[in-house]
Amino acid sequence: MTRILVVDDEPINHQLVGRALESLNANLEYANNGNEGIAQARTFKPDAIITDVMMPDISGYELTRILRREPEFAGIPILILTAQSGLEDKLKAFEAGADDHLTKPFEAAELMARVSALIRRAEASRAPREVPVQEGRMIAVHSLRGGTGSSTLAVNLGIGLASLWPHSTILLDLTMTSGQIALMLNKTLRRTWADISLFNPGELDMSLLSSVTDGHESGLSFIAAPTLPTEAAPLQSQTLGTALSLLKQNYEYVLADLSHDFSDLTLQALDASDIILMVASPDMASIRAVSAAIDTYKRLGYSKEKMKLILNATFPRAGLPKDKIEAAVGMQTSMVVPYTDTLFVEAINYGRPPVQHKPNESVSGLLEDFAFYLSSNEHKKSKPTDPTEAWKRVYKRHQERKR
Repeated sequence: MTRILVVDDEPINHQLVGRALESLNANLEYANNGNEGIAQARTFKPDAIITDVMMPDISGYELTRILRREPEFAGIPILILTAQSGLEDKLKAFEAGADDHLTKPFEAAELMARVSALIRRAEASRAPREVPVQEGRMIAVHSLRGGTGSSTLAVNLGIGLASLWPHSTILLDLTMTSGQIALMLNKTLRRTWADISLFNPGELDMSLLSSVTDGHESGLSFIAAPTLPTEAAPLQSQTLGTALSLLKQNYEYVLADLSHDFSDLTLQALDASDIILMVASPDMASIRAVSAAIDTYKRLGYSKEKMKLILNATFPRAGLPKDKIEAAVGMQTSMVVPYTDTLFVEAINYGRPPVQHKPNESVSGLLEDFAFYLSSNEHKKSKPTDPTEAWKRVYKRHQERKR
């Protein structure tokens, strides 16, 4: 039987919580203050704890911090139930280590739903995996300098992978203060990373991630970032790390469009990636930024095989020669995207990525082929049972090059 400990100095709240959780058929134990709650937790061994904040001895925050320091309570769900409803109060609850926060007066159905969800997540995390999870391939698109076309590349490669294989592909917009992926896909911005920013890593599951995931007509899934800095909310790097782990277990391909920095979130994504696409334009400032990025990657312990240099000709003339760029950074380019006048500008303005809407353009074929190149060996080595039009185009170009 599920055991739940309720810590509150008001006896009437014991009754209200007990009635709300009646249908759980759980064994409920009650404590009248924080110290008593800690003592009872150690003897009662609850499966979940519900605690008030304001109590005569120690607060619910302190109770949570004390229990979290003990290994046997590190994974026990703790819900803060309090009359304090401000954002700062919620943040204090999560900073103390609580898994959830609910304001008094509460609806019985909501308390029941939240406690049930916390218990299910805890049970799932403790359950041994009988079959090892085969993680999907994660590709990060990164540049320390803006204006190199990183987001355009990420969007078109995402659509390329989604169009090539009957497997799931998701694109993550991790430029948290000025996300543009939804715009480039001509999708209305509904949910973003900001909607899950206040959740702790232990609270995150695929159901929660699915609530902020949107879909594109190409078959590509994506999670958007807020467009305006004022709408952005700080996402904990640990929360992002948990999200990336869950997404890699549920998608064959995970692409991440990163911000132009080495912030905690960017580092979390780079660490989780199997491939890093370094995007540069053929100018001195961009090449210096690539050199700085490569130096940082090496210091982080990334292998040279993990890094791929992409040269994007964002202007028509006077660019640095490819061989000079390769000599300067000590790495060969994996792909050179030629200058295309208005193709990509129109694609952004109308939300019509050329890989999907103009597949016969030579640059679309180049990006489609590169998406195939980035695919897993397992997928590349065998012909699909029912090949897509994108796969047929890649195969045709491959055969023509062999002649």
